[in-house]
Amino acid sequence: MSRRVEVELRVESHVFREEVDVSVVATDDAAVDIARRQAGIAPEAFETGEVVP
Repeated sequence: MSRRVEVELRVESHVFREEVDVSVVATDDAAVDIARRQAGIAPEAFETGEVVP
C-alpha cells in the first residue's frame, strides 16, 4: 500500500517540486529523502525539504 505525496525541495536559490510514491507508514523525512534522490540532488547541495499538502 502506498501514497503519492508532493515534496518541495530547496537548493541554494532554487525550489524543486517532486511527486513520489511512498509507503503509507513512511515518514515525511523519508519522502523528502526519496524526492531528493529522484531529483538527482546531492546530499551536500541539499538545504531543506517538506511534504506539501
